[in-house]
Amino acid sequence: MFSTQAPDSYNLFLSSAVTDGVKLWDLRTLRCTRRYENHVNRCHPCSAAISPCGRFIATGSEDNCAYVYDIRSSSYLHKLQNFSDTVLNVGFNPASTQLLTGTLDGKLRLFQLSSGALLSHDAGAAIH
Repeated sequence: MFSTQAPDSYNLFLSSAVTDGVKLWDLRTLRCTRRYENHVNRCHPCSAAISPCGRFIATGSEDNCAYVYDIRSSSYLHKLQNFSDTVLNVGFNPASTQLLTGTLDGKLRLFQLSSGALLSHDAGAAIH
């Protein structure tokens, strides 16, 4: 996946570990600057991503939801709900304010980032 980021974001790094939440690291200081822990991550490798504008973080979750955070806050802006299975993958559209999610059962959903509105519903992912 190719993604562009705001220049300020080049010094940021996300790590995600089972049972340890998502951490935002500042590579200049090598310190964790923020933790995001509202999502559930007990056994599946749920991904996290920084938006191209550098303002948002999205995470997958085992509670069949995806979470969108303001990068400056540990509380979420949107809890995207009612997925059919664990949300394993999240990715931002580099050309617009959209978030794509993928679930363990292979379904994709596209959301408008600013409102959390669903733009497309349960498109099956082609697996080759």
